[in-house]
Amino acid sequence: MDKKRPTINLGLKLVVCGIPLGLTLRLIQMNAFFDFETGFYTGMGEALAWLSLLLPAAMAVAAGVFFFRNSQAFTGRAQGFCQTPGPARGPAGFAGFSGGVLLVTGAYMLKDYMSYVSFGINQFDSTPGGWMHLLMAVLSVAVGLLHILTALWMALGREPYKKAPLLYLPGVLWGLSLLVVVYVFHARFASLVENLFSVFSTVFLLMSLTALCRVLAGAGEREATGKLFVYGGLASVLVIPYDLSNVALAVTGRAYYGELPAIYALSRLSVCLFVLSFMLSCYRTGVDKSLDGAQAKHLDG
Repeated sequence: MDKKRPTINLGLKLVVCGIPLGLTLRLIQMNAFFDFETGFYTGMGEALAWLSLLLPAAMAVAAGVFFFRNSQAFTGRAQGFCQTPGPARGPAGFAGFSGGVLLVTGAYMLKDYMSYVSFGINQFDSTPGGWMHLLMAVLSVAVGLLHILTALWMALGREPYKKAPLLYLPGVLWGLSLLVVVYVFHARFASLVENLFSVFSTVFLLMSLTALCRVLAGAGEREATGKLFVYGGLASVLVIPYDLSNVALAVTGRAYYGELPAIYALSRLSVCLFVLSFMLSCYRTGVDKSLDGAQAKHLDG
């Protein structure tokens, strides 16, 4: 009798459960065990910070193992992925939302650069960096427009990415520029865990965007979809709790040295939600449920 092994569905549930777990631990740690004046943890704050990083990450790693072991169930996106409004509605909505956020982010960054050039006043630490700040601003605008178009294409059931395989490349370049900006200007917190949060969340977001680019283009869809699930899961459990908690703190008027600006956090959050919604749609349309969790049968020679 063949035994069933853990499924892709279970892996997705681990990812989805890891998000509120990480968010809850981080909100408790930042609200009850953090001194915003000195920027240091108090009491059990450091232990909670490590738990908020490592526990969700461990769940995402376990999910990645399930995705990898059931890779034969990935079929790539099913034919007509965007042709039925139901499955594509979620990704289309989040694509439009992230597109709007990215447009605002890019415009705000460009405005800040003009203010710095004209009056020597800036709000972003990256603004004096010149080309790095400008590159991220321009790519934010470009990807914002691309995501808005993607939302329209999904709603209309069109797939232009397969005709122009490099069309989503600006999304990958945006993730790369974000990683450079985060590493150079914001990974300088006194605590190692905060630096790991900001850097590794960006790394996995970049890797998931790279896999998404391949999936959209239809290049090696089975392998690319598997990588999207692995890296997208890791990005989701790190980016969403980290950025959502930082946005919540910014709304309440609390900030700390080394944190990502709230508009950066909101743009990362919106893009990651698009990736996660795309993964969930891919599971509905691009996974062979009969193969998910089934043991591979080997024939004796």
